[in-house]
Amino acid sequence: MSPRVTVVYHSRGGAMRALAEAAAEGAASFGARVRLRRVADEAAPEAARSWPEAVASPDDVLWADGLVLATPTYFGNVSSPFKRFLESASALWEEAPLADRVVTGMTCATSREGGREATLLTLYQTAYRWGCWALGTEPGDPLFQGVGANPYGLSFTSGPDGRAGEPELTAAWTLGRRLADASARARTDAGAAPAGLGHSRVTVVHCAEDEPIRLLAQECAAGARELGARVRLRRLAGPGVPAESGLPGRTGGAPPAAPVTPQDVAWADAVVFGAPVRSGAVAAPLLGFLQALEPAAGPGPLAGKPAGGFVNAARSHSGGEPALLTLHQVLQHSGALVVPSGGAGPPVSPAGALPTADALAAARQQGRRMALAGDRLRRRTVPGGPRG
Repeated sequence: MSPRVTVVYHSRGGAMRALAEAAAEGAASFGARVRLRRVADEAAPEAARSWPEAVASPDDVLWADGLVLATPTYFGNVSSPFKRFLESASALWEEAPLADRVVTGMTCATSREGGREATLLTLYQTAYRWGCWALGTEPGDPLFQGVGANPYGLSFTSGPDGRAGEPELTAAWTLGRRLADASARARTDAGAAPAGLGHSRVTVVHCAEDEPIRLLAQECAAGARELGARVRLRRLAGPGVPAESGLPGRTGGAPPAAPVTPQDVAWADAVVFGAPVRSGAVAAPLLGFLQALEPAAGPGPLAGKPAGGFVNAARSHSGGEPALLTLHQVLQHSGALVVPSGGAGPPVSPAGALPTADALAAARQQGRRMALAGDRLRRRTVPGGPRG
């Protein structure tokens, strides 16, 4: 069945509307059913208020398998009308029906240093809390390299006339088509393997020196195995960590986790990363490993794969959420589709203590979600033709 794609834009001068139209055409060329919607803006010029597209509503979000969110950048953030639209979906978030939709973003600014990356990351923070998957651009794609090389989505600096040029329109068309492809594979009714019959490959990478992280990693791996996934539980050792610390914690009963290699990531259909928080960021061994995966040119082993993470912070408000969001940014730089846990991340216990039952259950659920995501995204789709 064809995926359903909603393209929501806010535009006053016309540049974002042009990009939205191009993205909608790209999604339709793939065979998607498309809704093009505008955000209500009473302060917009009369010409913008008379554009023929219907005003976006939460129903348009609920209807879609994939979402293209297009907003201008104002002071390093989304526009206030677009923020009001995002907030209008609060009731849907409370009912939790938005999980596993695919979201991508587009933005423009009149200033070259106008904060466009920050705008796209703000969009994805909302998408993470909805439980949606975040889709950026393809690493090394010359098309996106030519319009700013933003890994998070499409962004550009609009000219004095406020218009988008042909390179930007072509990139928007391509991003809309890519979003439709990912949405088609991610559909919950599109042939995903039933529980216990999946065959996806999941690699769970964790920092071995932190016992709560080891236990969360073990639960995450167990959740993936519940759906029939083949799982590799792999460890990253920090400075001075003995080899036996690969054991999954005090409870024992499982073999030591082998050291991770880039081949473990290349082997997987989906990858989960777990690390303690150090100084407001994920621990250095994990960042170092992810940086080593990035090739000099072209896509690396994470490109096009679902990936996510979990963290363990020393205490509340000690950097757990920004650390996880930063990890998501690194994954998008690698070309991965970020699959969140559904909120900021699984709840975890203070450092040095065993994880709570809720934290373990959240980690197991994350493993199940990653197994399903890996199974769906490895499927093939039949797209339409190229841009005419």
